[in-house]
Amino acid sequence: MSEPGQGIPVADVRPRRFSLAWLVPIGAAVLIAVMLYIDLVKDKGPAITIRFDDAAGLKQGDAIVHRGLAVGVVRELRLTDDMTGVIASVDLARHAGALAVDGTEFWVVRPELSLERVAGLETLLGPQYIAARPGDIGGAPRTEFTGLERPPALGPAADGSLRVTLRAERLGSLAPGSPVHYREIRVGSVRSARLADDATGVLIAVDIDPRFSTLVRDNTRFWRSGGVGFDFGLFRGLSVRADSLSSVISSGISLATPRRPGAAPDAGAVFDLADTPDEDWLGWSPRIELGG
Repeated sequence: MSEPGQGIPVADVRPRRFSLAWLVPIGAAVLIAVMLYIDLVKDKGPAITIRFDDAAGLKQGDAIVHRGLAVGVVRELRLTDDMTGVIASVDLARHAGALAVDGTEFWVVRPELSLERVAGLETLLGPQYIAARPGDIGGAPRTEFTGLERPPALGPAADGSLRVTLRAERLGSLAPGSPVHYREIRVGSVRSARLADDATGVLIAVDIDPRFSTLVRDNTRFWRSGGVGFDFGLFRGLSVRADSLSSVISSGISLATPRRPGAAPDAGAVFDLADTPDEDWLGWSPRIELGG
């Protein structure tokens, strides 16, 4: 108990000083946030929209791919106002900004396995994605696109490729991108196909890679390859004929040139496409110098 007259003790309260040590973590956090924002803005390219009739499994976060490289991401998916389609809002990477021009084509890569076409099998287990094919360099800027329902036909022939036309009664299982083989080595590709002007057959445009263009002469023979063939004879039994595994999965075209090669064909030369090769064709083995 305090003595009479003695004053009551008074607490001396002093404000706590702000420690300079707090500036270090706060400054580091602000610096990291600013750097992340700058990096995000610097790497972000134009935003575009792509309309599809059907998203068919496409989802937010799926990639836009060109030449095997992710060049963008699907930010949002929504229905169109009239409920007849789907709008994909896409953010392109800065280095892929040249895709946002008139003429660029987009399509959803889906797994496809049929008698006519094998494609997109990597999406059976992995995510689907949107593939892109650029328009003309320096084309008019564009932000709204309509997606294709199927992959587009392959583009023009590469510089130096030899383009020839094959004439057949039917297209069969050939499609743009089907391989052209010489001794089971791929030397070219089917580019496109159309009906003949008189509708009596089909005309198939084929591009032979520049290095292998010397293999084609005016007496070269072309035939369908791929798949499995069966032949049965009463006395010889059942025989099975199959090409390489890649040809079994995806049909293509094979070619052979006689032991005495003819002259080089003109661009656009027309050849007949046989359903099966003659036995003589399979034995041809001319010595031909390949291109550079």
